[in-house]
Amino acid sequence: MIIKTACHKGRLVLKFTPEQGDPVSHHKFSNSYKKSKKVSMTSMQCEIHLPSDWTITSVHPDLFALAMLATIYPFAGKTIRLPFGISQYFHDQVFKITKKKILPIDKKLSRRKATTNAVPALTFSGGIDSTAAVALLPDKTHLLYFDRIVPKGTKTLLNQEAAYYACKQMKKLGKAVHNIKTDLQYLRKPVGFSTFLTDAVPALLLADYHGYDALANGQTLDLGYRIGHLGYEDCRETELAKPWHPLLQAVDMPYTLPTIGLSEVVTTNIVRQSPYAEFAQACSRGKIKKPCMNCYKCFRKSLLEKVMTNSPINDKYLDELFQIKDVKRVLATKHLHYGNVITYITSHYHGKHPEMLALKKKTRGDRLDVSWMNKWYPDAEEFLAPKYRDEVKKRIFKYVKPMNQKDIQTMKKSFSKEYFQK
Repeated sequence: MIIKTACHKGRLVLKFTPEQGDPVSHHKFSNSYKKSKKVSMTSMQCEIHLPSDWTITSVHPDLFALAMLATIYPFAGKTIRLPFGISQYFHDQVFKITKKKILPIDKKLSRRKATTNAVPALTFSGGIDSTAAVALLPDKTHLLYFDRIVPKGTKTLLNQEAAYYACKQMKKLGKAVHNIKTDLQYLRKPVGFSTFLTDAVPALLLADYHGYDALANGQTLDLGYRIGHLGYEDCRETELAKPWHPLLQAVDMPYTLPTIGLSEVVTTNIVRQSPYAEFAQACSRGKIKKPCMNCYKCFRKSLLEKVMTNSPINDKYLDELFQIKDVKRVLATKHLHYGNVITYITSHYHGKHPEMLALKKKTRGDRLDVSWMNKWYPDAEEFLAPKYRDEVKKRIFKYVKPMNQKDIQTMKKSFSKEYFQK
């Protein structure tokens, strides 16, 4: 893959030219509907709007190279060609981990090192989980919102009003917030992020401009360790970490994932107790303080909120939720996406609604111990950079206790790969 750049007043344009051997598509497993789908790179150009005085020299070449990997990794063959050289060190690390070569190499270039006064960067969505991450990270953390540029004539359910409102309120509270406009998601069809690191591309490109030494997001235990859809797996072996965890360390911007050891149950509780509860909103389709209530995420998050606040769940409310088309499609699958969260919800349901009782039985909410979902998984400590580890753990322990061995065994056994393969 050949990559060319143009930048004018901070507007970075990236142009991609596939070479022989570069895959034009790949198959990706859909967690929600438990089906594989074809994903193709259908656009060869995208843009990212950075500060007006940002130039290509504002970022270390190694950081830029990692940002490009995060953008086109599934569509890149054995060689990625940049318009400028990267360090020998980063080249060797990439080849060792991915078997891909990034060229050219600048023999005189030293590896990227963050400054001593650098701060963490958080890819912020305005949702519940990334807002919980704000509460757990150092106050000096920068928040970067991936502001979608929707191509003209494109139909979309996306509504960014609530996210813009959350960013605005965070700024009022003194947080450093950066809205970075980009159409990166539209490089592929179906629209979406090509990798787990794609939404961090703005943070990588601004890492030297603002000074970042750690990368955070709101990914939770449910997806990070796959207990919510595929069965427990060491996070280091998942797409979230491979190849990104070691490559981020290679550019001195390691993962610091404050919520990776916490379930959605805990992140919901953290936000409820935080100064951000009034404007955090999970739904990316609804309006400000008005979720769409027409998607599976609203189904899951709204029911969880009721459980966490001990609010009544009446039959009329459930009737409406179970009529949502997206919910019907997900519930028709054998093992639900974020099934552990649904288990937690149904285990706390004591009504007589027939569909809810059937869901309770299906997700084993009638017999599983779910108390571990109220705790922190200690193995997740490895995804907290040493510089920030103690502070983040101290903040986590304000809300929850760590799991003990019994909790960990229950989690791994209840949501094992063997269970999901049945």
